[in-house]
Amino acid sequence: MKKMTRIAAALLAVAVIASLAGCGTTYVAKVNGVGITKTEFEGLAEAAQKQDSTVASATAGSPELLTFRRKVLDSMIENEFVRQDAKKQGVTVADKDVQAQLTQIKSGFADDATFNDALKSAGMTVEQLTSSIKDQLTYQALYDKVAPAPKVTDAQIQTYYDANKATFQKAAQAQLSHILISVTATATPEQAAKAKATAESVLKQLQGGADFATLAKKYSEDPGSKDAGGDLGWSTTDSYVAEFKAAADKLKKGQMSGLVKTSFGYHIILKVDEKPAAQQTLEEVKDTISQSIVQEERGKAFNAYLDKLKKVAKIEILDKTLAAVKVDTTTPTSGN
Repeated sequence: MKKMTRIAAALLAVAVIASLAGCGTTYVAKVNGVGITKTEFEGLAEAAQKQDSTVASATAGSPELLTFRRKVLDSMIENEFVRQDAKKQGVTVADKDVQAQLTQIKSGFADDATFNDALKSAGMTVEQLTSSIKDQLTYQALYDKVAPAPKVTDAQIQTYYDANKATFQKAAQAQLSHILISVTATATPEQAAKAKATAESVLKQLQGGADFATLAKKYSEDPGSKDAGGDLGWSTTDSYVAEFKAAADKLKKGQMSGLVKTSFGYHIILKVDEKPAAQQTLEEVKDTISQSIVQEERGKAFNAYLDKLKKVAKIEILDKTLAAVKVDTTTPTSGN
Protein backbone atom coordinates (compact mmCIF):
# COMPACT_ATOMS: atom_id res chain seq x y z
CA MET A 1 0.00 0.00 0.00
CA LYS A 2 1.05 3.60 -0.40
CA LYS A 3 3.66 4.62 2.12
CA MET A 4 1.98 7.47 3.90
CA THR A 5 3.59 10.33 5.78
CA ARG A 6 3.34 10.15 9.57
CA ILE A 7 0.34 12.48 9.50
CA ALA A 8 -1.46 10.62 6.74
CA ALA A 9 -0.87 7.28 8.47
CA ALA A 10 -2.26 8.71 11.69
CA LEU A 11 -5.29 10.01 9.84
CA LEU A 12 -6.08 6.63 8.34
CA ALA A 13 -5.88 5.14 11.82
CA VAL A 14 -8.59 7.49 13.09
CA ALA A 15 -10.52 8.50 9.95
CA VAL A 16 -14.12 9.56 10.40
CA ILE A 17 -16.73 9.88 7.67
CA ALA A 18 -18.74 13.08 8.03
CA SER A 19 -22.44 12.35 8.41
CA LEU A 20 -23.89 15.84 8.75
CA ALA A 21 -24.79 17.77 5.64
CA GLY A 22 -27.80 19.75 6.75
CA CYS A 23 -28.39 23.45 7.10
CA GLY A 24 -26.00 25.26 9.40
CA THR A 25 -23.10 22.84 8.86
CA THR A 26 -19.73 24.60 8.74
CA TYR A 27 -17.23 23.34 6.19
CA VAL A 28 -13.47 23.86 6.26
CA ALA A 29 -13.04 22.64 2.67
CA LYS A 30 -14.85 21.15 -0.29
CA VAL A 31 -13.64 18.63 -2.85
CA ASN A 32 -15.65 18.59 -6.08
CA GLY A 33 -18.56 19.97 -4.09
CA VAL A 34 -18.31 17.44 -1.25
CA GLY A 35 -17.74 19.18 2.06
CA ILE A 36 -15.32 18.35 4.86
CA THR A 37 -17.05 19.53 8.01
CA LYS A 38 -15.42 21.50 10.77
CA THR A 39 -16.53 18.82 13.25
CA GLU A 40 -14.86 16.09 11.20
CA PHE A 41 -11.68 18.12 10.72
CA GLU A 42 -11.31 19.15 14.35
CA GLY A 43 -11.81 15.57 15.53
CA LEU A 44 -9.14 14.28 13.19
CA ALA A 45 -6.74 17.14 13.83
CA GLU A 46 -6.97 16.69 17.59
CA ALA A 47 -6.45 12.93 17.37
CA ALA A 48 -3.54 13.27 14.94
CA GLN A 49 -1.88 15.91 17.14
CA LYS A 50 -2.04 13.61 20.16
CA GLN A 51 -0.28 10.88 18.17
CA ASP A 52 2.54 13.11 16.90
CA SER A 53 5.12 13.94 19.58
CA THR A 54 6.53 16.85 17.56
CA VAL A 55 3.33 18.88 18.00
CA ALA A 56 1.54 17.14 20.86
CA SER A 57 2.22 20.07 23.19
CA ALA A 58 2.34 22.83 20.57
CA THR A 59 0.69 26.12 21.47
CA ALA A 60 -2.61 26.92 19.76
CA GLY A 61 -2.04 29.27 16.83
CA SER A 62 1.71 28.62 16.67
CA PRO A 63 3.25 28.34 13.17
CA GLU A 64 4.21 24.69 13.66
CA LEU A 65 0.70 23.73 14.77
CA LEU A 66 -0.94 25.68 11.94
CA THR A 67 1.30 23.90 9.42
CA PHE A 68 0.46 20.56 11.00
CA ARG A 69 -3.27 21.28 10.88
CA ARG A 70 -3.04 22.29 7.22
CA LYS A 71 -1.27 19.00 6.45
CA VAL A 72 -4.07 17.19 8.25
CA LEU A 73 -6.59 18.97 6.04
CA ASP A 74 -4.58 18.25 2.88
CA SER A 75 -4.53 14.56 3.78
CA MET A 76 -8.29 14.62 4.28
CA ILE A 77 -8.69 16.32 0.90
CA GLU A 78 -6.57 13.66 -0.77
CA ASN A 79 -8.57 10.90 0.93
CA GLU A 80 -11.78 12.49 -0.35
CA PHE A 81 -10.79 12.79 -4.01
CA VAL A 82 -9.37 9.26 -3.92
CA ARG A 83 -12.62 8.01 -2.38
CA GLN A 84 -14.62 9.77 -5.09
CA ASP A 85 -12.51 8.33 -7.90
CA ALA A 86 -12.68 4.84 -6.41
CA LYS A 87 -16.47 5.08 -6.67
CA LYS A 88 -16.23 6.24 -10.29
CA GLN A 89 -13.97 3.32 -11.15
CA GLY A 90 -16.26 0.82 -9.48
CA VAL A 91 -13.78 -0.05 -6.75
CA THR A 92 -15.74 -1.44 -3.82
CA VAL A 93 -14.92 -3.19 -0.56
CA ALA A 94 -17.08 -6.00 0.77
CA ASP A 95 -18.48 -5.63 4.30
CA LYS A 96 -17.14 -9.08 5.17
CA ASP A 97 -13.60 -7.90 4.38
CA VAL A 98 -14.05 -4.87 6.62
CA GLN A 99 -15.36 -7.04 9.43
CA ALA A 100 -12.51 -9.52 8.98
CA GLN A 101 -10.00 -6.69 9.38
CA LEU A 102 -11.83 -5.38 12.44
CA THR A 103 -11.82 -8.88 13.96
CA GLN A 104 -8.08 -9.16 13.35
CA ILE A 105 -7.46 -5.84 15.10
CA LYS A 106 -9.61 -6.88 18.07
CA SER A 107 -7.70 -10.17 18.36
CA GLY A 108 -4.64 -8.18 19.38
CA PHE A 109 -6.34 -7.21 22.64
CA ALA A 110 -6.93 -9.39 25.68
CA ASP A 111 -10.70 -8.87 25.63
CA ASP A 112 -13.46 -6.53 24.46
CA ALA A 113 -13.07 -4.30 27.50
CA THR A 114 -9.37 -3.72 26.75
CA PHE A 115 -10.19 -3.04 23.11
CA ASN A 116 -12.89 -0.54 24.02
CA ASP A 117 -10.59 1.20 26.51
CA ALA A 118 -7.97 1.58 23.75
CA LEU A 119 -10.56 3.09 21.43
CA LYS A 120 -11.70 5.49 24.13
CA SER A 121 -8.13 6.59 24.80
CA ALA A 122 -7.73 7.35 21.10
CA GLY A 123 -10.97 9.32 21.08
CA MET A 124 -12.63 6.89 18.68
CA THR A 125 -15.75 4.78 18.38
CA VAL A 126 -16.14 1.36 16.76
CA GLU A 127 -18.07 3.01 13.94
CA GLN A 128 -15.22 5.43 13.28
CA LEU A 129 -12.68 2.63 13.28
CA THR A 130 -14.84 0.62 10.90
CA SER A 131 -15.04 3.60 8.52
CA SER A 132 -11.26 3.96 8.72
CA ILE A 133 -10.77 0.29 7.84
CA LYS A 134 -13.10 0.64 4.85
CA ASP A 135 -11.13 3.69 3.64
CA GLN A 136 -7.84 1.82 3.96
CA LEU A 137 -9.11 -1.23 2.08
CA THR A 138 -10.58 1.01 -0.63
CA TYR A 139 -7.29 2.83 -0.91
CA GLN A 140 -5.44 -0.47 -1.27
CA ALA A 141 -7.84 -1.79 -3.89
CA LEU A 142 -7.51 1.41 -5.91
CA TYR A 143 -3.73 1.32 -5.53
CA ASP A 144 -3.67 -2.22 -6.91
CA LYS A 145 -5.84 -1.18 -9.84
CA VAL A 146 -4.00 1.98 -10.96
CA ALA A 147 -0.48 0.85 -10.01
CA PRO A 148 -0.20 -2.88 -10.74
CA ALA A 149 3.10 -4.62 -10.07
CA PRO A 150 5.36 -4.41 -13.15
CA LYS A 151 7.50 -7.23 -14.47
CA VAL A 152 11.14 -6.78 -13.49
CA THR A 153 13.85 -7.89 -15.90
CA ASP A 154 17.25 -9.33 -15.08
CA ALA A 155 18.80 -6.31 -16.78
CA GLN A 156 16.98 -3.94 -14.40
CA ILE A 157 18.14 -5.96 -11.41
CA GLN A 158 21.76 -5.94 -12.63
CA THR A 159 21.67 -2.18 -13.22
CA TYR A 160 20.22 -1.56 -9.76
CA TYR A 161 22.83 -3.82 -8.15
CA ASP A 162 25.73 -2.10 -9.94
CA ALA A 163 24.46 1.34 -8.92
CA ASN A 164 23.93 0.40 -5.26
CA LYS A 165 26.74 -2.03 -4.49
CA ALA A 166 27.78 -0.13 -1.38
CA THR A 167 24.39 -0.87 0.21
CA PHE A 168 24.82 -4.61 -0.27
CA GLN A 169 27.70 -5.12 2.13
CA LYS A 170 27.70 -7.71 4.88
CA ALA A 171 29.20 -6.13 7.97
CA ALA A 172 31.97 -7.94 9.82
CA GLN A 173 30.53 -10.23 12.49
CA ALA A 174 31.87 -12.01 15.53
CA GLN A 175 30.69 -14.97 17.55
CA LEU A 176 31.41 -14.03 21.14
CA SER A 177 30.98 -15.62 24.54
CA HIS A 178 31.29 -13.81 27.84
CA ILE A 179 31.12 -14.22 31.57
CA LEU A 180 29.53 -11.34 33.46
CA ILE A 181 30.01 -10.61 37.13
CA SER A 182 27.42 -7.92 37.79
CA VAL A 183 28.00 -4.65 39.60
CA THR A 184 24.83 -2.62 40.00
CA ALA A 185 24.73 1.17 40.04
CA THR A 186 23.64 1.05 43.68
CA ALA A 187 26.37 -1.38 44.77
CA THR A 188 28.33 -0.41 47.90
CA PRO A 189 32.13 -0.20 47.71
CA GLU A 190 32.31 -3.52 49.51
CA GLN A 191 29.94 -5.18 47.02
CA ALA A 192 31.87 -3.76 44.07
CA ALA A 193 35.15 -5.00 45.52
CA LYS A 194 33.68 -8.47 46.08
CA ALA A 195 32.43 -8.60 42.46
CA LYS A 196 35.85 -7.60 41.15
CA ALA A 197 37.56 -10.24 43.30
CA THR A 198 35.18 -12.89 41.94
CA ALA A 199 35.85 -11.76 38.35
CA GLU A 200 39.60 -11.90 38.93
CA SER A 201 39.28 -15.40 40.39
CA VAL A 202 37.30 -16.61 37.37
CA LEU A 203 39.81 -15.04 35.00
CA LYS A 204 42.67 -16.76 36.79
CA GLN A 205 40.91 -20.13 36.46
CA LEU A 206 40.41 -19.56 32.73
CA GLN A 207 44.02 -18.56 32.25
CA GLY A 208 44.92 -21.79 34.02
CA GLY A 209 43.05 -23.83 31.41
CA ALA A 210 39.51 -24.12 32.84
CA ASP A 211 36.68 -24.56 30.34
CA PHE A 212 35.03 -21.23 29.45
CA ALA A 213 31.50 -22.59 28.99
CA THR A 214 31.63 -24.49 32.28
CA LEU A 215 32.67 -21.41 34.26
CA ALA A 216 30.11 -19.28 32.43
CA LYS A 217 27.33 -21.60 33.54
CA LYS A 218 28.65 -21.51 37.10
CA TYR A 219 29.54 -17.84 37.57
CA SER A 220 28.01 -15.65 34.86
CA GLU A 221 25.16 -13.37 35.89
CA ASP A 222 23.89 -12.69 32.39
CA PRO A 223 20.57 -14.59 32.23
CA GLY A 224 20.49 -14.36 28.44
CA SER A 225 23.69 -16.33 27.86
CA LYS A 226 24.54 -18.08 31.13
CA ASP A 227 22.79 -21.37 30.35
CA ALA A 228 24.36 -21.41 26.88
CA GLY A 229 27.85 -21.30 28.35
CA GLY A 230 28.13 -17.56 27.76
CA ASP A 231 27.41 -17.78 24.02
CA LEU A 232 26.17 -14.47 22.61
CA GLY A 233 25.77 -15.77 19.06
CA TRP A 234 26.77 -14.01 15.86
CA SER A 235 26.41 -10.25 15.54
CA THR A 236 28.29 -7.08 14.70
CA THR A 237 30.14 -5.66 17.68
CA ASP A 238 28.24 -2.39 17.16
CA SER A 239 25.39 -4.02 19.06
CA TYR A 240 27.39 -3.94 22.32
CA VAL A 241 28.22 -1.09 24.71
CA ALA A 242 31.34 0.91 23.84
CA GLU A 243 33.77 -0.67 26.33
CA PHE A 244 32.67 -4.19 25.42
CA LYS A 245 32.90 -3.43 21.68
CA ALA A 246 36.39 -1.92 22.00
CA ALA A 247 37.69 -4.97 23.85
CA ALA A 248 36.01 -7.45 21.47
CA ASP A 249 37.37 -5.70 18.38
CA LYS A 250 40.94 -6.15 19.63
CA LEU A 251 40.59 -9.91 19.97
CA LYS A 252 41.47 -12.40 17.28
CA LYS A 253 39.68 -15.70 16.79
CA GLY A 254 40.22 -17.91 19.85
CA GLN A 255 41.56 -15.09 22.03
CA MET A 256 40.19 -14.12 25.44
CA SER A 257 40.16 -10.69 27.05
CA GLY A 258 41.13 -9.65 30.54
CA LEU A 259 38.53 -8.00 32.78
CA VAL A 260 36.40 -5.49 30.87
CA LYS A 261 34.47 -3.01 33.01
CA THR A 262 31.14 -1.68 31.71
CA SER A 263 28.02 -0.27 33.33
CA PHE A 264 26.86 -3.88 33.77
CA GLY A 265 29.89 -5.02 35.73
CA TYR A 266 32.99 -7.07 34.84
CA HIS A 267 33.11 -9.09 31.63
CA ILE A 268 35.51 -11.71 30.37
CA ILE A 269 35.13 -12.01 26.60
CA LEU A 270 36.04 -14.91 24.32
CA LYS A 271 36.07 -14.47 20.55
CA VAL A 272 34.94 -17.88 19.33
CA ASP A 273 34.90 -17.04 15.62
CA GLU A 274 34.70 -14.11 13.22
CA LYS A 275 33.61 -13.26 9.69
CA PRO A 276 35.08 -10.34 7.72
CA ALA A 277 32.96 -7.79 5.92
CA ALA A 278 31.95 -9.06 2.49
CA GLN A 279 30.11 -7.96 -0.62
CA GLN A 280 26.77 -9.71 -1.06
CA THR A 281 26.45 -11.39 -4.43
CA LEU A 282 23.79 -10.47 -6.95
CA GLU A 283 22.15 -13.84 -6.42
CA GLU A 284 21.89 -13.22 -2.66
CA VAL A 285 20.06 -9.91 -3.06
CA LYS A 286 18.19 -10.51 -6.31
CA ASP A 287 14.78 -10.90 -4.66
CA THR A 288 15.31 -7.85 -2.46
CA ILE A 289 16.26 -5.73 -5.45
CA SER A 290 13.26 -6.96 -7.44
CA GLN A 291 10.93 -5.97 -4.59
CA SER A 292 12.55 -2.53 -4.35
CA ILE A 293 12.12 -1.91 -8.08
CA VAL A 294 8.48 -3.00 -7.93
CA GLN A 295 7.80 -0.67 -5.00
CA GLU A 296 9.51 2.26 -6.71
CA GLU A 297 7.69 1.74 -10.01
CA ARG A 298 4.32 1.32 -8.33
CA GLY A 299 5.00 4.41 -6.24
CA LYS A 300 5.75 6.50 -9.32
CA ALA A 301 2.60 5.26 -11.06
CA PHE A 302 0.40 6.00 -8.05
CA ASN A 303 1.93 9.44 -7.54
CA ALA A 304 1.23 10.25 -11.18
CA TYR A 305 -2.35 9.10 -10.63
CA LEU A 306 -2.73 11.30 -7.53
CA ASP A 307 -1.23 14.31 -9.30
CA LYS A 308 -3.70 13.87 -12.17
CA LEU A 309 -6.65 13.61 -9.78
CA LYS A 310 -5.53 16.69 -7.87
CA LYS A 311 -5.16 18.77 -11.02
CA VAL A 312 -8.71 18.11 -12.17
CA ALA A 313 -10.33 18.24 -8.73
CA LYS A 314 -12.11 21.38 -7.62
CA ILE A 315 -10.59 22.00 -4.19
CA GLU A 316 -11.83 24.86 -2.03
CA ILE A 317 -10.19 25.73 1.30
CA LEU A 318 -12.98 27.58 3.08
CA ASP A 319 -11.21 28.13 6.40
CA LYS A 320 -9.27 31.39 5.89
CA THR A 321 -6.65 30.61 8.52
CA LEU A 322 -5.82 27.23 7.00
CA ALA A 323 -5.99 28.62 3.46
CA ALA A 324 -3.26 31.13 4.34
CA VAL A 325 -0.81 28.45 5.51
CA LYS A 326 1.87 27.69 2.94
CA VAL A 327 2.73 24.00 2.65
CA ASP A 328 4.74 21.77 0.37
CA THR A 329 2.25 20.50 -2.20
CA THR A 330 4.61 17.88 -3.62
CA THR A 331 3.01 14.45 -3.68
CA PRO A 332 4.76 12.21 -1.11
CA THR A 333 6.65 9.17 -2.34
CA SER A 334 4.43 6.13 -2.61
CA GLY A 335 5.18 2.45 -2.54
CA ASN A 336 3.61 -0.87 -1.71
